[in-house]
Amino acid sequence: MKLSLHLSALLLAGVSVLGLGCEGAASRDPLNAVEAGAQVAVEPQLAEVKQGAVGDTFLRCTQPQDGSYLEVVQTATGYEAATVTEAYDPWDCRCTYLKREVLGQYTRCYRSTVDPRVLNCFRIEPNGTTGKVVLSTTRNQLTQMVLGSTQTVSRTELSIAAINQDPGHTPRLDFTYNMADCQ
Repeated sequence: MKLSLHLSALLLAGVSVLGLGCEGAASRDPLNAVEAGAQVAVEPQLAEVKQGAVGDTFLRCTQPQDGSYLEVVQTATGYEAATVTEAYDPWDCRCTYLKREVLGQYTRCYRSTVDPRVLNCFRIEPNGTTGKVVLSTTRNQLTQMVLGSTQTVSRTELSIAAINQDPGHTPRLDFTYNMADCQ
C-alpha cells in the first residue's frame, strides 16, 4: 500500500514537471511566452505611439530575415537602446519569447535635421563629462558598377555603432540595416 502511494506521488510530481508546456512558460511571463506560429492581434489604439511620451520608439530597425530588431526608446531617465530577438523557451521548444538585450542607456539623443534616423545618443556622467556609452548612426550611400557594364546600382544603408564600456558589456557592437528597414 505504501509503495503504491509513493509511486502515485512520484508519478503525479513527474507529470506536473513534464506538463510545463506553453502554459508553464506563460505563467512565468505571460507577455513574453507566445506559442510558435500563433496569431497575435494588437488593437490599433494600443499600437499607436504618441510622440514625446516615455516608452516612445525613437528608432527601430528590423532585420527582415528573422524579424529581430534594434530599437531606441525614450525612458523616464533618458533613452535606451536594445536588440530584440525571438528565442525558444528552454522548457518547451514549441514556445518562443522575445529576448531583449540592452545595449546602453543614454542621457541625451539628438536627431539629424535631414533624416531622423541619423542620431547621436550619449550619457552624461555626474561630473558633467560625456560618458563611455554612445550610440551613433550613419547613413551610407553605396554605389557599385555592374561588372562588364557601365550601369551603376545604388543602395542606402544605416550603420549603427553601439559603444558601451561599462563592466559586463561588449565594448562595441556594429549593426548595418537597409534604410528601408529603419523608421
